[in-house]
Amino acid sequence: MRWASLAPEATLWILTAKGMQALAGRSHLCTTPPAIQKFPICTRPNAHREGWELYLGPYAPDYGVLSTLRLTGVAFLAEEPPVDLSESELYSLFQKAIGHPVQLMPIRARDWNEYEALFQKIKSALSGGRDFERWFDEQKRKLSKLASLAQRIIHKPAVAFIEPTTPLTIIGSWSTQICAWSGGAPLHKEGGRISLDELLRIDPEVIVLSVRGGTLRKAGEALAQWARLPHVQGLSAFRQKRLYAFMGTAGLFYPSPLTISAAEGIYELLHTPSYRYNQHIGKLWASLL
Repeated sequence: MRWASLAPEATLWILTAKGMQALAGRSHLCTTPPAIQKFPICTRPNAHREGWELYLGPYAPDYGVLSTLRLTGVAFLAEEPPVDLSESELYSLFQKAIGHPVQLMPIRARDWNEYEALFQKIKSALSGGRDFERWFDEQKRKLSKLASLAQRIIHKPAVAFIEPTTPLTIIGSWSTQICAWSGGAPLHKEGGRISLDELLRIDPEVIVLSVRGGTLRKAGEALAQWARLPHVQGLSAFRQKRLYAFMGTAGLFYPSPLTISAAEGIYELLHTPSYRYNQHIGKLWASLL
């Protein structure tokens, strides 16, 4: 069994289901655990994508590398397929691009029911065993416990999940679900883009900044740079030290094996930010120092 991944979240699914022995290639953003860096890179940073390639997620495949790896399958973050092509036609185009048949595993889920279905699909594709089943049972237990804690929350803080683009992007997708699980009130914005002036007018209680596909360190570096802007320093979240960095592959953008851990992390930073026994501080989230 030899699987390649086109995104960090897809890599995490492979590692969770089957371990390092099932991996044959990684995305250019995959850096942890350190041992993963021995695998060839199967994506092209900043490469232009168009047409059916857009379905394969945010990172362009490197077909030359993929064609040499004798792959069982390729896992990728699936976007909605183009209206003029079926998924089977898209798969045929991908297989033609690398020169031989290969199993494709799209990572896509929009809610918990689809997340459960995704787990079953990954389990089947990678022949995930009892350990993978036990892992998922633990995720369900954690989610049930978190839901019980969130029900007791009287005041739900207003939270803006921000990607530091120009203009800023309100992170939607799974961040909204995760925030609701965690007893917060996520900021919504039609179209997703928001100016710094508009954010200042809304002035959310808590701001969580994350970098798509990035580590906690990258999010922290981006937050430190962003926090130097004079307008940012006028935000209540800055003055009250409620500005946080969050690991980009932990499930805010795409369904990840860390999605439930991300919800626990958001609960911590919303409701117990100074609690010394927080499990995820320094791993999934960190405050602006």
